[in-house]
Amino acid sequence: LNASANAATAATAAANSVPLEVVRADLLGAVRPGTVDVLLFNPPYVPTSEEEAAGGQAERDISAAWAGGPDGRVVVDRLLPDLGRLLSARGVFYLLGVRENRPDELAAQVEAQHGMRAELI
Repeated sequence: LNASANAATAATAAANSVPLEVVRADLLGAVRPGTVDVLLFNPPYVPTSEEEAAGGQAERDISAAWAGGPDGRVVVDRLLPDLGRLLSARGVFYLLGVRENRPDELAAQVEAQHGMRAELI
């Protein structure tokens, strides 16, 4: 929900002649089903206390950028159930995370729930 991040993204795309629609919303609020061709997701993924994650979101302070809850997956776990309905038929999903997020488990979840092939890099 950071307006400066949206402006920087739009400026970078324009400077590189890349057509891009930048949307500012709370996670899934402004996304029509089946319309996302590329979803690059850099959520708050650092393991923190539940209090730090909730406080950062509630107060919209800088800790919301990294505070991901006990296993760093509070925001990721909100997105994954809806992933299949968001992506277009040719859509791809890239997720940034760390070992503490249990990437093998995330990949298995994506494959099982949405029938997608997951690759860890």
